[in-house]
Amino acid sequence: MAHLPPHSLFLLFLAVHVFVASHGSPLPPSSAYNDSVCSESIKCGGVDIRYPFYLSNATQATPDYTSQYACGYTDLKIFCQGEGATAIPILQLGQDALHNYTVRNIIYENHAIILRDTEALISGGKCPTVTHNVTFGKEWLNYTGFLEELTFFFGCYSTEGDHLPPDSPLEKFQIDCKGFIPPPGSGDGFSFVFSSKEGNVSREYELAEYCRHKVIAPVLQKNAPRSGPVVLPREYGVVLEQGFELEWKQGKEQQCQQCEESHKGRCAFNEKKEYLACLCSGGICKNPNPPSSGQSFTTGPSILFTSANRRPITTVSACQLPFRRKTKPPNSVV
Repeated sequence: MAHLPPHSLFLLFLAVHVFVASHGSPLPPSSAYNDSVCSESIKCGGVDIRYPFYLSNATQATPDYTSQYACGYTDLKIFCQGEGATAIPILQLGQDALHNYTVRNIIYENHAIILRDTEALISGGKCPTVTHNVTFGKEWLNYTGFLEELTFFFGCYSTEGDHLPPDSPLEKFQIDCKGFIPPPGSGDGFSFVFSSKEGNVSREYELAEYCRHKVIAPVLQKNAPRSGPVVLPREYGVVLEQGFELEWKQGKEQQCQQCEESHKGRCAFNEKKEYLACLCSGGICKNPNPPSSGQSFTTGPSILFTSANRRPITTVSACQLPFRRKTKPPNSVV
């Protein structure tokens, strides 16, 4: 029985692999991912919005029309509410449920963004209602070194037989603002707030046993009160209003890193946080490697691996990353 040479078997395997990956579907043209979805900078109120952030309405359908893609990192989508100078930029964070955070500022040179809890601001006053913890995916976002926390306890000593001891040292941390409303589901009882720098771990541990609800709110370190009664508990809204700081980082997707660093392009991601293409001005990426280096640039289809399940898929980008041409060794036989 005849046997195919090893290199012929490899070529056959590669051909079958490409066919299966494409599912027999015709490939869209290389211009399918349009770089016009990218904008240099757009104002929302007094905040500049530019890559890797993008506006919620600045998306386009993928070539197969199964999802939307944007010029930027999926989690950095900005909703611009209103128009003109009074417009408010909103970033949504959350894992189990999304919550709105007002963007106070974006410091692009430091890769930092300052946010404040929109819902807490709406409740207003010196003692606003804080209802939820801040949660977010760590693909692109993280806290900076300027983090401090305010810890809230609600519905404390509310059951029959539980009473706040007379002259308790906890009294100076009690929230007793006129008109203060605890979060829904907290019930009756006392509410307290602590700064993380006050050394009250033992008191917080004690409260955890007698309170129904606990919320931790991040704040800027420079604005967090150190002396308790000076601002806390009566005016903690002043601290919350200044917001908290997050930093964004480049994702772990290697192709996106190459797109940004080597080719001065911008990464297109879909709603599932999957990298799709390198978007460059006019569809042309800057290739730092001259032709003599043995590298060339292609705008045709390529096989990529999705970050979700590592299955090969066939995709087309406005500007694919360079590949190295392999020259045949002397005396090779095909």
